[in-house]
Amino acid sequence: MKLEKLLANLDNRWLYPIVIFIVGISVYSAILIVSVPSKLNLLLATNNSTFLFIAIASLLYLAYYPSGAIGTLTSFSGTLALFAVELSRFWRNGLSDGMTVAGFLPSSDAINYYTAALNLLEGKDLANTTFLIASWRPIFGGVLATLLGLTEQNLQITLAILVLINAIACFLLAREVQCGYGIAPAVLIVTLIFLFYKPFIGQVMTEHWGIALGTIGLAVLLRGTLKEHQKLCLLGIFLLTLALNARVGALFILPVLIFWGAWAFRGKSLLSMRFAIAAFSAVLLGFILNSLVFKVASTLNAISNANFFYTLYGLVVDGNWATIRADYPEILQLVEPERSHRVREIAMEAFRANPFGLVTGAMRAWQQFLFKDFVFSFVKSSRINFLLQLSSLIAIVNCYRQRQQPISSLMLAMTIGILLSVPFVPPWDAGTRPYAATIPLFSLFPVLGIAFFAQKMEWHKLLQIPQPVQQPQILLVVGISLAVLSIGGPITTALASHPPQFSQITCPASTEAIYFRNSAGSSINLVPDRATKRSYVPNIRISDFKNNIRRLERSDYVETAKELAKLDANTTLRNTTDIKSGKLVWLISDSRLIPKEKGIVGVCGRPTTNPAIAKYGRTYHGPLPVFLFYADSMTVVSR
Repeated sequence: MKLEKLLANLDNRWLYPIVIFIVGISVYSAILIVSVPSKLNLLLATNNSTFLFIAIASLLYLAYYPSGAIGTLTSFSGTLALFAVELSRFWRNGLSDGMTVAGFLPSSDAINYYTAALNLLEGKDLANTTFLIASWRPIFGGVLATLLGLTEQNLQITLAILVLINAIACFLLAREVQCGYGIAPAVLIVTLIFLFYKPFIGQVMTEHWGIALGTIGLAVLLRGTLKEHQKLCLLGIFLLTLALNARVGALFILPVLIFWGAWAFRGKSLLSMRFAIAAFSAVLLGFILNSLVFKVASTLNAISNANFFYTLYGLVVDGNWATIRADYPEILQLVEPERSHRVREIAMEAFRANPFGLVTGAMRAWQQFLFKDFVFSFVKSSRINFLLQLSSLIAIVNCYRQRQQPISSLMLAMTIGILLSVPFVPPWDAGTRPYAATIPLFSLFPVLGIAFFAQKMEWHKLLQIPQPVQQPQILLVVGISLAVLSIGGPITTALASHPPQFSQITCPASTEAIYFRNSAGSSINLVPDRATKRSYVPNIRISDFKNNIRRLERSDYVETAKELAKLDANTTLRNTTDIKSGKLVWLISDSRLIPKEKGIVGVCGRPTTNPAIAKYGRTYHGPLPVFLFYADSMTVVSR
């Protein structure tokens, strides 16, 4: 009660949210510093997704149940704590999978974005012929570079910031849902977004920024719809456009939203041409700004979002995105922009030769999307999945009955937009990943279904709406800030970055020289088991590392995994770029060699002698070269 009175007596409308923000950030930081207890770690790692779903929803309900200022404090802190616990668990387990090594170091597609961001900070291009995938989604690569620059290239802090942004975005959407529909719907949308985000939480992937922008965009659009505020709806559409550029997915939602707004705000006219023009301009601006980011951040003549034609070819020939590489392996030998142009030519030739293939491919995509438990497949529980689909169906039927209401017409419009998009982001290509920016939209369907059902059953406690608390326009501040960071961050970083000046080193015969920027929070230390009771990034027990690295032996990285498994304790491993060449380097060294000073370090050493490690992983553009480099000596050449 004393805390509630204290918060209530804060007359300054900015001071109240600042106090809550500080408390929430303190909770978030404390969890990451201390790490999660063993029992909680086991709970989040459980294979019983039904239990996990219920446990998360129950704890969130307790956090969102209080009303007034204390309710804002508990719900905000509780949401941030949930995301922090999962990131802490990720760092504690030290798992090696397709996207990370030892629970931290990026690999596969993730290393494309990380290396591209490091190159941008060193005055090079965001994308080159090796890390071409970063050019397809320049916003995330640019934002990652910006955050790395602000943290002095501390990857661990950068990941913590990305997860924090997503947690805040999720909380703000939940508050909009709670203010409109009550506690249970708010808890459900947080739970669903979290469960989708959970596998990506420690990875350097575009899902981070797609979910963040998509969640904030939906929150703004939802507020604008419920209040019938055109400018808010336009801002929401713009943010969703940026989200779908950061993580390309269900793009047909955008034109459908334009038509929806023109109809919803038509007044006495057939359609509101004023809104249609404004919404079209907002969408167009989002795509123009995405192109601007790429043009400023890279001189490479690549085609943004060129992977569309890989998907189109697979759709037409009854394959998947990788089919064109198998049918035309020679395209992997081409460089940009010739490669993208050739892929486009092949895809269009296949379409002209068999236009009906697009129809059959679309039918195949819809069949799998609608009838194979795909939409909520990230919830690994058949029972929960069925209930979510049933709730979504209830919501769609109810929205059709009340289609004259703005929120109902919005949901119907989004249904059409999603279905139109499905053939071009087919379920068999990358699962639900391409839908990252629109997962919050997906989640809104069962949320409205639950709200409708609870209302009919008169379960009033589930639909309790918090007392309104005077506060500044936090949602708009966060939304606009993310938009500015998405565009202004990469452009400013690219313009402000220049190739560094440093002294060259001379290495002994039979060794080579590379140069990297020594920064905290961007490597892992393999330590003896006796040195620490449990692994936690950056210090990983050698037994945990060896056990987990074996998981990669069942993947495309088998030879790399075998070599890494030979490493001993007191070894430091980092993946970075050779500042001189811009190439990816997996730097392996005795931990005692690492200088304590920050700055550019010259390294004398030897690349791996294992001839089998010539190619590493696979991406859209073919094999990714790997350079395992063993350091003999290190010298600081520039601070």
